[in-house]
Amino acid sequence: MESTIRRSLLILSSLIFLGLKAWAAILYPQAGIEYYFGANKFRSLKPWVGLRMTLAANSSFLFKFTFHDLSFDYPLAETRMKRQANLSQFISAFYHAREKMDGYLAMSYFRGSDDYSALNFDGGATLKISSRFGLEGGLYFLDESSVLWYPDQPGRRIRVGAIRGGIEIEIMPFFKINPSIYFYQNSEQVKARTIAFSLVFVPKSPFYLVFTFWDYRESAEYRFSGQYISIGVNIYY
Repeated sequence: MESTIRRSLLILSSLIFLGLKAWAAILYPQAGIEYYFGANKFRSLKPWVGLRMTLAANSSFLFKFTFHDLSFDYPLAETRMKRQANLSQFISAFYHAREKMDGYLAMSYFRGSDDYSALNFDGGATLKISSRFGLEGGLYFLDESSVLWYPDQPGRRIRVGAIRGGIEIEIMPFFKINPSIYFYQNSEQVKARTIAFSLVFVPKSPFYLVFTFWDYRESAEYRFSGQYISIGVNIYY
């Protein structure tokens, strides 16, 4: 009887070990931290963690959680109000790569301070013209509550659509540049554009360092027009 129990436990332990080993072969942890600062004393710290699951040789699924700790100045008549908020962002994304093109589809859900909520859909693709040059394009849609950005106004839903284009140039195996441009319009007829220029360093895989300069302009009398800088340290497996 005891020998039968021991054999059963050994078989069960072996199955568990093989199962964990199989999962370890398709699950890859990811993490990072990003910091943004710029006009209107805007500050945002974004630590994140994720788990990538390999579906096939050229496809994967990503689960990601990002925490946003942000602050900025908001004008009220002749003074400015210091605005602070914390947001939690839950992301799921599908990635697929081919010989000349790769792309992704992503969905995010936000919850945060003052009962803020938002739903985001994002998709894009990169066409590889050569081993060192690619063309990028994408679409972005956001449906969010107004309480975060317009604290002195009645709460409402604001919808934002955007289109993105850019190029990716590999200067060296460990260094890329990525200029891009974004055009936005929201449900309140505010139009905006962003020009961004990113430097991507890969000193040693899986570590990625990203420095980005942003120039944002919009047609509203005030919001966030100005220049911004972001710095990111990310780990991608």
